[in-house]
Amino acid sequence: LMCRVSGVGSRFGRIDYSKGFSDWWYLSHMDIHVPSEHTQEGRRYDAEIQLAHFYSVSAWNEMGTVSVFMQAYDDAPVYSYLETAICQWRRYESQVRAECGLDPISQPYPGCTTVRRDRERRRHRQRNLRRDQMTDEEKQRERKRKRFQNAAQVILHNERHKHDRDHTDIKILLDKADAEPAEDKDWDAWIEHQSKQMNEEYRLYHSLKQRDFGGNHTDDLHQKFRQLQEWNNVTWFNYWPMLGARTEYYFRYEGTQTIPPCHGKRIPSSRRNTNHWRVMKDPIRIHPRQLEELKRLLADRIAPRGSLVNECGNDTAAKVKRDPTDPQTILAVDTARPLMYTSKHHFKTFCECKDWQSKWAEDREWCSIQNINDRFYEQPYNFETNGF
Repeated sequence: LMCRVSGVGSRFGRIDYSKGFSDWWYLSHMDIHVPSEHTQEGRRYDAEIQLAHFYSVSAWNEMGTVSVFMQAYDDAPVYSYLETAICQWRRYESQVRAECGLDPISQPYPGCTTVRRDRERRRHRQRNLRRDQMTDEEKQRERKRKRFQNAAQVILHNERHKHDRDHTDIKILLDKADAEPAEDKDWDAWIEHQSKQMNEEYRLYHSLKQRDFGGNHTDDLHQKFRQLQEWNNVTWFNYWPMLGARTEYYFRYEGTQTIPPCHGKRIPSSRRNTNHWRVMKDPIRIHPRQLEELKRLLADRIAPRGSLVNECGNDTAAKVKRDPTDPQTILAVDTARPLMYTSKHHFKTFCECKDWQSKWAEDREWCSIQNINDRFYEQPYNFETNGF
């Protein structure tokens, strides 16, 4: 919703869900849960990224979520797109704390540009000055604009109040480009390039680690690797979690969202209000330092100025356990809801090799494992492991 041009509309990332859906699904927002909310063969992962979508055919208020696991491995290099997201999150965190008159976070993170405190204070004063000069009508419009942070909240608001006597649906204005055909591109070649690039990053990271840092990951290595890869110039890609997983195969089912009001109440013989899940089978391999920072960002979240709840106070949805002798040290963070039961009404399906050939070379190599038991349980990912 924030990428809106007045009089034109909002631009959204979009995806082809296939399997009964002939129109685009648009990306509303992204949530990060630590640890994962889904499990695979009983395995709960370090984190899960959920990309929430709304369907372009709005009659039934259908929504969909693509989930990608993340797992920290000691030998994994820092993942570039996640690094970009972490640094942007830290910049926003710094902005919020400055607007609230709070001290900046003292824990550094290698590679992220430090926002100067005096610069943030100037921006904060300028924003306050603009607010003071606004008319009451302009302030009311501003409050209405900030009432919804993403498209999903608009849809849920309309659904919740549809029977209210004085309710009028709030519309999401799409940019004309949102409905255009898919980009004419050689996607096979593009995926092949992405795979080679990630393999090169892996080799470079381990070469630096062994040659210059005695086989240890340090903040200096973290920063040098980031500088060599020029991540400050990374072109953003909305579906970066799906690149990191390097798979096209997934589990699908029909259920509810995991965040209140848990949109997706089943209506027999209807898809109305359904949340369609796609859970990718392979995790993104990330470095433990990235997982550590995600936990801190979730634990230390502050509600921004103007928030209706806990303004400028701690406002995390996570259960946080800190070291009683050192509150700065976070021992555990949990934003996952408890596991739910499943039934035949969830229509669970695993989409894999027999259904189509993947564009990822890693997938095709995994599919070459002839023994189903080996492929599903002994070597379940498209990278080398010993079971889950």
